[in-house]
Amino acid sequence: MKVKFYIAFLLVTSFIVITAFQLEEECDATALKAELKRELRPDYRYDSSKSTRFTYKEKKQVKEIEIPVFIGEKYRFLFHTGGLSKNIEVKIYNKSITNSKRKLLYELVPKEDQFIYVFEPEKSRKMYIEYTIPESKETTPMSSCMIFVLGYQISVLKALD
Repeated sequence: MKVKFYIAFLLVTSFIVITAFQLEEECDATALKAELKRELRPDYRYDSSKSTRFTYKEKKQVKEIEIPVFIGEKYRFLFHTGGLSKNIEVKIYNKSITNSKRKLLYELVPKEDQFIYVFEPEKSRKMYIEYTIPESKETTPMSSCMIFVLGYQISVLKALD
């Protein structure tokens, strides 16, 4: 009885470790984030980031991220799609998915051989990033990640006050 338990335990543990290594190989979030942080220079400073990992499934998925910002500041939103195995829809709205009166502020349009996308909103306010992950009929689960970095600009006039 104990031998069967140990064999089952080893098999499950091995599967988890192998899966974890495969996920890490598919998306090196640290390297992708570092690439985006370089895109902030010299005018913007790093504020925050969010790595969103997901697995493609047989049904469409929607994930929403709330981005609080200070009113009156200038921001730069950076997205890195290099960790995606398939394109996903990325849209930024002024209100949450639950609000029927929300307005589309930005939509990422994927281009071949481009992985970094930039959005600089004209007006600072709370925003919502919506990722729509398409369904996948693949038999082996594919994992991906989307990297988002937020930067803010320090104006020269405010720095002198």
